[in-house]
Amino acid sequence: MTNTPFIRPAIASDMDSICMLLHSKMNQKIQPERWRKLFTYEWLKEKPDLGRVVEHRGEILGFLGMVYSDREINHHNHRIVNICAWYLDKSLRGLGLGKGIMADATSDPAMSYTIMTSSKNTVGILDEVDYRILDDSRYIWRRQANSESMLTLITDYEQIHLECSQKLKKLLNDHAQLPVTPILAKFQDQHCLLLFSVKRKAQDVLYFDVLLTSDRVFLGQHGQYLANLLLPEQTALLTADCRLVENAVAADIETLPVPRFYKTTQLSAYHFDHLYTELQLLDLKLD
Repeated sequence: MTNTPFIRPAIASDMDSICMLLHSKMNQKIQPERWRKLFTYEWLKEKPDLGRVVEHRGEILGFLGMVYSDREINHHNHRIVNICAWYLDKSLRGLGLGKGIMADATSDPAMSYTIMTSSKNTVGILDEVDYRILDDSRYIWRRQANSESMLTLITDYEQIHLECSQKLKKLLNDHAQLPVTPILAKFQDQHCLLLFSVKRKAQDVLYFDVLLTSDRVFLGQHGQYLANLLLPEQTALLTADCRLVENAVAADIETLPVPRFYKTTQLSAYHFDHLYTELQLLDLKLD
């Protein structure tokens, strides 16, 4: 047993130790059983690993989670990795292990990496390992009273599924048991699938956060009409990260508390949505 802490891939037998580390040291509000959901997603049967761990004297004292997914983008298959649950025990900080575990996890240029939730304290490290800002702002729409809408919204899951392409059906199937709300919006001969996270946040405001849109232009043109139909109360908000929208009409812009980040040699920022991430697996709010 070495006295020097080292980084290695996380494997199935590490799962209990990782969950206890994250619960006891990173966030005690999340029980070990809930942390376990990071590793038991079903959309990818053969997972390369569970992420990376820092091991010291036989004990796991650091972890970086890696949620893998294979996505069809521009008729090609791309492996995208959501990086999450990045934690290093205080006793090992200052040794370069935090940067080391991130660099090791994201060293394969054949894959693309996203971070949707991060701390302001880690931004400097991300820059050092070649991450770029994915988004630092989002559009916001509020319901306008007495405003007519030209959209039709379909909320029945079976009907939505029936009208979607095979590619979109897969997205729906992969998230069917997760906290995702699908809506199909129609305008004349156009239609757009939207997947939402619906959560109450600060000041008890109800947020409809766009996780995915099948048509960025449609969302930009019809966001206000969508808000008029969708939002159930005057204080509710419809939001979408700016990269998910093209030519937004009648929307305010808000700076994100902490930017979202990505690392890729193959894709553009607008190719990355919020699906297949810790947000759904841990049922987190999108800040």
